Amino acid sequence: MISEAENVLVHYSLLEPVIEFIRHNENITFKVTSKPDNRSYLLRIHKPVSEGLSGVQHTWNGLQAEMRLLQEIDHNNILKVQKPVANRDGEWVTEYHSNQFGVTYATLLEWIEGATLTLEEDNITQIVYTLGEDVARLHEFSQTLVTQELHRPVYDAKRIEEVVTELRQGVESGSLNQDDYDVIRSVLVIVKEQLSELDARENSWGIIHADYQLGNIVVSEGNPSLIDFCLFGYGHYCFDLGSASSMLKSELRKTFLEGYASIANFFFEDIRYIEGQIFMDIFICYAFFINDPEKNGWIKEHAAKLCSTHCRDFLDGKEVYYSF
Repeated sequence: MISEAENVLVHYSLLEPVIEFIRHNENITFKVTSKPDNRSYLLRIHKPVSEGLSGVQHTWNGLQAEMRLLQEIDHNNILKVQKPVANRDGEWVTEYHSNQFGVTYATLLEWIEGATLTLEEDNITQIVYTLGEDVARLHEFSQTLVTQELHRPVYDAKRIEEVVTELRQGVESGSLNQDDYDVIRSVLVIVKEQLSELDARENSWGIIHADYQLGNIVVSEGNPSLIDFCLFGYGHYCFDLGSASSMLKSELRKTFLEGYASIANFFFEDIRYIEGQIFMDIFICYAFFINDPEKNGWIKEHAAKLCSTHCRDFLDGKEVYYSF
């Protein structure tokens, strides 16, 4: 992996780079530190660990859109984000030939120092409230960008239909039980109806981050910073609220929503929509890996537990937001 990073870095003006492999998930990622000035960067090679994670976000146009969004967020001082670094040719996306992958794209971002969120921080309540504010700021800012045509994923009813099809293949391959698939499909029927209702509302749709997890929140000087916009795209803002809520302990979720509501329009009566988007997020995650026998071993057990509890309650009209 290190040699792969070295192959990319010849396209950048970094002196004596020290390379540390981080992980291989939706990208192959490395921390790169330039020795003379001790500045650090995040190098991403855009080859997902599973074919199910591939998509428009990994194309040239998709990556250019991500770099442009990060620049816009930084330029307008909306959030603290990892700023893109141009290569020797002044390009934000580097195309190079990989001995392992063939023609490949890579991007380099500035590193944000800090520790990833654990939920055990002394000031966790304030961190979560601030995170809610930051999500609201991102959504409000996205309203100024909705007219732009970005080549990015779309989290809509069509995506739900794709997920249903992909999970059906999982049943045929034995990666998912038929009964659980039937429950998932019933839940997604309701979620599609909810999307239609949200479509009728003003300012409910725009650019979303779409991938809130503890590893994507860096805490620096007591404040959270959102990183990894790899899966950002178009969707209902409730999708982000669901994604972020599901990584939080139940007792912190009201604090998160209060932070969000302090800046953006939000009504606590809309929690059922967030519940629906949590399910949508989970089932999209299933679809990412369902056809990868090396990565899908966890899905059957997870789905069996989820479908027998939270999904059943949701179908019965019970509130499940605080019980996930």
